[in-house]
Amino acid sequence: MDSRTIARMALLGAALAVALAGCGSGGLPGATPDEKAVAASKLGQRGNDEAIPVLVEAVRTEPELVQQAAIAALGRIGTVAAVDALAQFSDHELRSIRVAVAQALSDVDTDAYYRAAEVLAEMGPKALPRGPGQDPDLEVRRAIVTAMAVTKQPPCAPFIVDRIRHEYDEQIRNAAIQTLGRLAEAFDLSELVGREEAVAVLTEVYRTDNEKNRAWAVEALGKIGGEAALDVIMQAFDDYDHVTRGKAAVALMRIKGREAIPVLRERLERETADMPAVVMAHCLALLGETEDSVPFLEDRVLHASNNFARAEAARALREVGRRESMAVLDRAFENDRDGLVKREAGLSIRALREKFPQEE
Repeated sequence: MDSRTIARMALLGAALAVALAGCGSGGLPGATPDEKAVAASKLGQRGNDEAIPVLVEAVRTEPELVQQAAIAALGRIGTVAAVDALAQFSDHELRSIRVAVAQALSDVDTDAYYRAAEVLAEMGPKALPRGPGQDPDLEVRRAIVTAMAVTKQPPCAPFIVDRIRHEYDEQIRNAAIQTLGRLAEAFDLSELVGREEAVAVLTEVYRTDNEKNRAWAVEALGKIGGEAALDVIMQAFDDYDHVTRGKAAVALMRIKGREAIPVLRERLERETADMPAVVMAHCLALLGETEDSVPFLEDRVLHASNNFARAEAARALREVGRRESMAVLDRAFENDRDGLVKREAGLSIRALREKFPQEE
């Protein structure tokens, strides 16, 4: 960027500040909606609470283009006060504005996540289907659940469970399942929706849903824990889907710790697909069983037929962090033609060199 461009931008910013200072109770500078939208966007700076009244007035009075820009700017300001401003428009008559509000709530500062989740939880039930074939607010609901997946706060839990149980839209259901797992990782679900209800709804997903959602359900069950969750996880070791079998290994490790070692050893010996076998070996290595599992991972990073399994093996060796693995990772980086494998091997080499700076 040359000096004249920088100077022009500085003048524009100064002019915007002067215009805003001179407009009293509100009003964006600009003669056209495009110019006002640009002015609104420029106010979207983290913590810029002083701009909130101007942006709120823009949403109330300006054309939709400017409204969209003002809402996005409020999200970027990101404070609790900005969330409160966004809440004023959560029932806006324009569907596109409600979508924009939900999207903006996913952009706020982490300190405002809880308040954002409260607003999203209020928006959710209002965006449900109205009947068979009548779902005008589908995009609003998608935006709400996507934002809930970002904020991951307790007020979202009841709506998330409801969407797992009743949602027909694949995108929403998938986001809801993942979000429930993240909530279980961070909070006590018994205080939010009840552990039993969460396990029950995820068990139903495992029994009836598609491969992707079933795998995420097993992962979420591992974060919830308990005997009922463990029963499903053990069933998942025999699942036809190899990703789900890998998720079962991680879930068992999370719940049982070192008590999972005998099962993981047995399952690794029986496993015929590269990816779940790599995941099982990775779990064993993380549990301290490195004598057999690390050589297995080193072999798979070079010889697994599946490129994702080779990449996963490289990542696993990075997490295990043994200096002796550097030679194998060097070979993978030099010889593997797959970009993903090269990337993971390179990251692992860098991490091990940082860990063992005198051992290059």
